[in-house]
Amino acid sequence: SLESLLIDDAPSGLASRYLAPSVSNDGEWLAVTRERSDAMEIVVLSIGAALNARNNHEHSAEPLAISSADFAWDPTWSPDGALLAWHEWSNPDMPWDSSRIVVADFHGGVVSNQRVVAGGPDTQVGQPRFSPDGTRLAWLTDSEGWLRVCVGDIDGSNAALLNEELFEAGEAPWGAGQRSYAWSPDSKRIAWCRNEGGFGRLVCAEVGADISREPEVVEPEVMDIAKAWHHGVSWGPQGIAAVRSGARTPPRVVLYPAVLYPHSAEASSRGIEFSERIEIADGDPIGFDKATFVQGCLVEPKVLSWMSGDLEITALLYLPPGVENAPLIFDLHGGPTGAATARWSPNVAALLSHGWAVIRPNPRGSFGSGRAHLRALDGGWGASDLEDVITGIEAVSGARNVDSMNLNPPRIAVTGGSAGGMLALLVALLRPDLVKACISVYGVTDLFSLAETDYRFEKHYAQRLVGELPEARDLYVERSPITHAHRLSVPTLMLHGDADEVVPVTQMRQFVSAARAGGAVIESHEYAGEGHGWSRPETIRDDFDRSVAFLEMWL
Repeated sequence: SLESLLIDDAPSGLASRYLAPSVSNDGEWLAVTRERSDAMEIVVLSIGAALNARNNHEHSAEPLAISSADFAWDPTWSPDGALLAWHEWSNPDMPWDSSRIVVADFHGGVVSNQRVVAGGPDTQVGQPRFSPDGTRLAWLTDSEGWLRVCVGDIDGSNAALLNEELFEAGEAPWGAGQRSYAWSPDSKRIAWCRNEGGFGRLVCAEVGADISREPEVVEPEVMDIAKAWHHGVSWGPQGIAAVRSGARTPPRVVLYPAVLYPHSAEASSRGIEFSERIEIADGDPIGFDKATFVQGCLVEPKVLSWMSGDLEITALLYLPPGVENAPLIFDLHGGPTGAATARWSPNVAALLSHGWAVIRPNPRGSFGSGRAHLRALDGGWGASDLEDVITGIEAVSGARNVDSMNLNPPRIAVTGGSAGGMLALLVALLRPDLVKACISVYGVTDLFSLAETDYRFEKHYAQRLVGELPEARDLYVERSPITHAHRLSVPTLMLHGDADEVVPVTQMRQFVSAARAGGAVIESHEYAGEGHGWSRPETIRDDFDRSVAFLEMWL
């Protein structure tokens, strides 16, 4: 990568990871996110000086750290290179709790006049991006309850939402480098991928000259471009490029050729036209080959919903074609600030090919349904979301093939990864009458251990979701699966990586030991060198093969 070529970490003696690089338009400066065990910060360096040092076999100069917050990422340059913007936040918040957009002056390697231009307490922002003509700045914000595109002057003034739709324009920022929207080359439009109840759609709208959005100003028309999830959205002279995927479509690099008309009379009243999508590249799903999937088993999910207390919970239901009374798998997403979406999932597609139905719910605390739904989990992790899932299993079990769902409710398994693995275990432990089998993949079993983690990004995550220690000690105990491990009666499979820094493998080991001491039927496997999320194709495939064999035995 460019940053590894230019930056020499040897003098510092600290291992670093570089993310989301941004090069100034003149090619002279690199701004990049540097993650170390003690910091996540924005650094800049001269590309020319670094290349000269490399060519002369010398150590390059230490990059200049310019951010001061606990966390900062996603630097971006103004077109003239005179400004830098980035996204930052401070402990104990996560980026979706409270965060800020910062803009700073840059001249000759000197950064000055840093100022917050958007965001603040109880507001999520992200993905700052200057317009190509350098006159405006865009970012994402949930200041009005939904994460949407906002446009303002480069100092953050005259800011207004691009539209008032109740759809979110970004996903949970678990990592740097998200690109869910892009400016058009003429700075007159923005294209973004919005979340429509778990389904993605690429759209665009004109950014008017009057962005203050006075009451008499008509909201710009939103133009549909294509269905499906689009990531890494970029808009250049040839059109919009992105990585497109859906429930039936593995990820593919695509291009939507665009023609911009300076005078709308030359084309449609919208002044823009998109030609037929061009597929540039595709490949085999990681860990699988295309022959694994029978085309008839690649289906679009249906949307289900149920009430949990006074809150509506939605879910995606995948039904295997031609299979009646299919066994059902409740698959719980991680996070818990994650989301079940209709993007490509090789596991779901392969499960369907085995004749199993899959439900993927979005309990409270899930991302993508507005800030109120996200914040509804505060203080309730491991209790409120558990009730949402249990209520859903009970609702589906009572459906008895209502609405042609063709389910066989008595045969239900629950699965999940990370926080989803924790929920799956809690269902199996506290409501064993509801499920026949449980699979937990790098699942949380001990909330105390999670609160004591050395992993900086999530070190304070549980404070808002469970409570402050030591005052909330009883809640941490009650909601930790390890507390109840001795009573496990549902056959369970647990998988974990021995290099997991987020949820250490000791959590799985201790749970398995306690469960076996109580007489449980439990299988476990550790993957050498794997962390929190699988990185090797052979691990992904082995996980699936073990899970299928386990489900065939117990479901």
